[in-house]
Amino acid sequence: MKIKKQVNIEGSENAMFVASIADALSHPLRVALVHYVKERNGVRNDVCNKDLVNHFPYSQSSLSQHVKKLVNSNVFTVKYEDRFSFYSVNEEVLKSFSELIVKL
Repeated sequence: MKIKKQVNIEGSENAMFVASIADALSHPLRVALVHYVKERNGVRNDVCNKDLVNHFPYSQSSLSQHVKKLVNSNVFTVKYEDRFSFYSVNEEVLKSFSELIVKL
């Protein structure tokens, strides 16, 4: 999401946060990715690109673009080990997002 003009009004920091998370979740595949990773994090703590490619009917490059958006917005955290990237859902970010949405 590109912002042309900075907003300097009360609550603008929260507005920017909500907008960035909403933008990250604005594609159905990204919502499905969050659901899948969150579900898998409950069973085991590591979800890598290979898991995503095996589960979703999308190319690795397409999935990587969507995962990048989720990582950049802090919805996903990433841990690097050797040549593998392991993803988990940032529960704190989703909780904050949820709390702010309720206040709208």
